[in-house]
Amino acid sequence: MQFKTLRIYFLQLFIAVFVVPFSYAFVVLLSTAAQDMSISYLLSGYVVSTLISTFLGMLALSITNLRQKEVLELYSTYAITFPQVVISICLTYVLIVLPIIVVVLPFVLMHAVSASVLMVLLGIIVSIFFLLCLSVYLGLSLKNLFIANGILQLLSWILILFSPIYYNFETLNSTFKYALLVNPVTHLLNIVRIPLGFAPMISMWISYVYVGSLTILMLSYISKRVRSTYILEKIF
Repeated sequence: MQFKTLRIYFLQLFIAVFVVPFSYAFVVLLSTAAQDMSISYLLSGYVVSTLISTFLGMLALSITNLRQKEVLELYSTYAITFPQVVISICLTYVLIVLPIIVVVLPFVLMHAVSASVLMVLLGIIVSIFFLLCLSVYLGLSLKNLFIANGILQLLSWILILFSPIYYNFETLNSTFKYALLVNPVTHLLNIVRIPLGFAPMISMWISYVYVGSLTILMLSYISKRVRSTYILEKIF
């Protein structure tokens, strides 16, 4: 059912999943700065960029839309709970973005200097789970669908721009480096790229602790909001 509802948002989904991430990568590939970065570096950034664009651009908005009264009334016609609907939406978007990861990942590993496949896969799984939690958290926090659309698009742009997705972290000045470390996306890139043989931006385990701590905080909030939201009972 979730896949069928996405037919209405096909163009928006196509832009979020393909056009936006690819446009960033294409511009960088045309620039002279790309000559100093490997294909593996750029493609790993492309994977994370796709996750951000898809989850924050579409999934979070779907969660906000789900909490609208008329949508809850629609779901009241099915024998389903609110947590089940949230999980189904999350799985839908994971299945949408998974083929891109499956296609790109072999090229990332192929061009890597020295790759630890298991650690790279772990980094990608952690990135997916963290961005899922962030998207659900934002979706549950925002009430107005129109305001949420603008905020989520802006936030996606900020997370991509202020993280070393398509530029070299090592060439930045120290002040800007510390500023980028506040962005959790920087840590997601760190735990994906270190197993590929790239220089660490910070200790990989610090990145895991940072991302893990934020995930626990978001999960506690998500659990509270999901348990307090009920699908309205249909009145016959």
